[in-house]
Order: sequence, then C-alpha cells, then structure tokens
Amino acid sequence: MFQMSQGRLNRPRVTHSKFAMDKKKMLMLQTVAVLLVIAAFMILVYEFPTYHASQQQNGHQVSEGPAQDTGVQMQSMQQSITWRTAPSCDHPKNNFVFIQVNRAGSTTIQCMLLRYAYNHHLNVMLPRNGLELKWMKGSNAAFDELPWADGGHNVIAHGMTYKWRVHDVMPPDTAFFSILRNPENHFKSMFHYYDVGKLLGVTGKNQASKILKNPSALTNKKGGIGETQFVTSVRMSAQARDLGFGPGTDFDQPKSLENFRNITRDFGMMVILEHLAESLVLLRRVLCWELRDILYLEKAVTTYSYKDTPMGTRQLSNLKLINKIDFQLYDFFNQTLWKTIKGFGPEFLDEVKYYREVNIEVAEYCGQIETEDTISKLSIPAGKWTPGFLVHQRTCEELKLGFEDWNTKFIMRRNAGFREKSEGVVTDTKGKVGTLPSPPLPKGKKGKTGKKSQQSAKDILKEMNAPDELPPAPRHSQYELPPPPQQAPDELPPAPQRSPEELPPPSQHVPEELPPAPQSSPDMLPPAPDELPPAPPLAHNELPPAPQQ
Repeated sequence: MFQMSQGRLNRPRVTHSKFAMDKKKMLMLQTVAVLLVIAAFMILVYEFPTYHASQQQNGHQVSEGPAQDTGVQMQSMQQSITWRTAPSCDHPKNNFVFIQVNRAGSTTIQCMLLRYAYNHHLNVMLPRNGLELKWMKGSNAAFDELPWADGGHNVIAHGMTYKWRVHDVMPPDTAFFSILRNPENHFKSMFHYYDVGKLLGVTGKNQASKILKNPSALTNKKGGIGETQFVTSVRMSAQARDLGFGPGTDFDQPKSLENFRNITRDFGMMVILEHLAESLVLLRRVLCWELRDILYLEKAVTTYSYKDTPMGTRQLSNLKLINKIDFQLYDFFNQTLWKTIKGFGPEFLDEVKYYREVNIEVAEYCGQIETEDTISKLSIPAGKWTPGFLVHQRTCEELKLGFEDWNTKFIMRRNAGFREKSEGVVTDTKGKVGTLPSPPLPKGKKGKTGKKSQQSAKDILKEMNAPDELPPAPRHSQYELPPPPQQAPDELPPAPQRSPEELPPPSQHVPEELPPAPQSSPDMLPPAPDELPPAPPLAHNELPPAPQQ
C-alpha cells in the first residue's frame, strides 16, 4: 500500500532569467510572423499589375463587370481582345489599315496617318473618286481593278466598310485599327450633320433630344437622300455598320455576335475619341512610332447649340434601344482601353500628359507662324519618350492639310514615278488632279477595265492639264553654221521689185565682207531698173563692185 507523503513536489524549478528568455523568443517569433504577412501583402500589391498585364498579353480578359446596361453579358464571350506592344521597338510598323467611322473624328486621324505615310514613302491605296474606296461596298468588286502600286500597298486610310477581303490585298503583318465615339455624342453629331431636324420638321433647341422622345419617327419615316442615309445609319447602328455589321442586326442574333468576335480578333486596338490622347499614345507604342508621328490638328470639327447638352434618361434609354450595337461596342472597347493602360502603370499616364503638352505647343506655334523668316523654329528637346526634333513652317503646312490635299500629293508623286520610268519626264508636284487615272497593270495580271486600265503617260499628262507635246527642239545649236545658199556660185539672183518704202529681204547667206554703204541720201533711192546687166564672172569669194551713184 502506497502512502502519499506530503512535501515539496519533485519538478524542475523555473528561474526568473530563463522565463525572460522564453518570452523574448516568443516576441521575436511574433515579429517575424508579422513581417512575413506584410511582405506577402506588399508582393500582392506590387505584383498584381504585372500579373494583370501578363494575363492580357496571353489573351485572358480580366473582367470588370458587364457593360453599361446593354443587356449582354460580355463575360460570356470566349474570344477576347489583346492590345499588346512589341517587347522591343527595333523598327516601326508601316503596314496598317485604318477603318474610318463617320462623324467620329476619323478625318483627324486619317490626315495624321496620311502625313506619316507620305513622309515615309509608303504606298497608299487611293480611291478613284477621291473620297471612298467604294469597291469595298459591293460584294462583286474585283481586286484587280483597284489602283495598283508597285510592290503592293502599305496603307489603307480612306472610307470603306470593313470586310475580311481587305486582308487579301494587304501584307500578312498589317495592323488593323479603327475609332469609336460615345454613341450619345455620335448621334447628336450625325443629327446635326445631316440636318435631320429640318428633314423631320423638328424645330427649337436640342432637336436631337426632342426626336428621341418618340424614336419611331426615325425608324419609320423615309425620305430624301440625306434623311434615308441618317435613318438607315441609326436603325443599323452607324458605327457598327462601318465595322462590318449588316443592316438591321441585333446583338442577340448569332450573326452579330460572330461579327463582334471577328472585330475583337482582327483589330489590334480601337481609338476612343473621348480619350484621344491616351489612345494615340497607345497606338504609338503598338506601332513603334515616334511622338512626332502622332501630332495632329483637329479636322472637320463642328459646333452646334446642343453639342454639350446631355440627354435625359428617357431619351438615352430610347437611343440605346435603337442603337444597341454601338453602345455594346463602345462600352467593351472603352473598358479594354483602360484595362490595357492600367497594366502599364503610372508611367503611361505621364507620357500622355507630356504628349498633350507637346501637341498643344505645336498647335499654338502653327497658329502663329506665317513664314520661316518671321518666327524661329520650335525645338522639342529630347526626353524620355521622344528624340529631339524641330517644328518649322513645312511641319505646320503638313499638319493643316486635309485628306483631299494628301490625295493630290500622293497622285502627283505616283504619276511622277510613272513618267520618269516611261518617258523620263519630271512632274511638277505642285499641280492638282481631280481624279485618279488608272496605271498600267503589272505583268501577269489581266485587267477588267479595258482601255481605261492601259493609260499611257500621255493620257496621264492630259488629265493633269499638262501640254501634250514639248516645244520642238532647235535644228542647230549656236555653234553650227547655217546651211549653204541654194544658188549657183557664179550667178547673182535678180533684184526684187520693191517700192522705196520696202526693205530688201534678208540675204540667205552671210558674206565674208559687207559692201560699202551707198553715198546717196536715204530719202532718195534710185529706181529699180527693169533689167540688170549681166554680172561679170566673179570668183567664188569675190564681191561685186559698189554701184556708181
């Protein structure tokens, strides 16, 4: 039987110094744990933009929620758009297609692109009528009827409806991009441009909002050319139409969804007019261009009383019902633009700010300049985003040119090349041409345009109002002697019958010595004899004696 004895327990004794040491270790462990948590949080914060950008680079769309009240879940789309810049811009991309969108700032971008193409000697596909590439509007247009360029085309920047067939006439590495505008602003601009208020009998202020209170007037009424074009544009979403969507389509239809996916697949990026500076800086990075290449002056800008007046809730809802696809396109690409910018970090917005400042400075300079002698050149110093360059009178003149002026410059340059190759004639590039003549087709291609496609250099000169022929060359130079006289050397011609007032005709040959002048008065000339006495035989180089007065 065991007996429990009372007394001191047999257990280790904890001294005060050992307890303090254990407490210190615990504090250290807690500190390390806190530091690890902070480090993990910092890594998450600073690495997320890089991960976000890499996801977009790999084609994974990071969703920020559905588009604004469009009734379509963008997240359900398997095809997403990728806007990426080259890892290193060792050379600029000179093959590109810009699809214009009517009344969306396209003319400003078009002139900027044509200036780049001209200064880099690129082949631009020009329209025959000077305005639009109408061959893209018809499904039966033959590509061998297009304006042909030696070595193919580099650039398309004139109005056309986007179709996949354009890829057949462009190099494989061609960059495709377009421009979109907020559909609310776009509707008001179209309404004003086509003067729809007058066509539909709407008067007063803010006519666009008035008509949207009852949009059936837009979708049902048919009338003149301008009205029909505007009404058709509204009914089929004008911006979507230029990007290849068919008339009367709705985004819920499979065909429209397919078109939407094709746009996101084919277009490297989309310029957003409301964020033009950000879009152009991104375009510069995508195409590996310089900052000077994206300078611009605004073109075809219109003002009207209701331009900056926002629509009411009812009007905006009605516009979304009849212009659904434009809202879906704009919301999607606007979100994509800002997601891409976010991936670049704050440095991108610093470049945007610098670009705005330079473009404003250049615009102010061009507004003041008259001649190169009256104002010094504007120097843009080299910096983080641009090499240094000068802005002078020629730069301003180019920035002010419209697309018609650029068409003329391209035609003149092309015609000069044709004539230099065929006839060696140099073209005066300061002239103007109204239409584009058809150049000869290359060997191996059969044209369908008949005689028109086989114009000679003479025909081109005629269309340019140039002289058909050059003046005849002189028969001899100043160093050649005149031809010998056609008369016998031992006979003199009979004297002509002339009146005292008439002067003798010029001799047909130059004698070695002139006879001495007669001593008679100039007012008293002897009458001409009826017959001359026979001339004495003379040597070939001997002159007859002077007449005895």
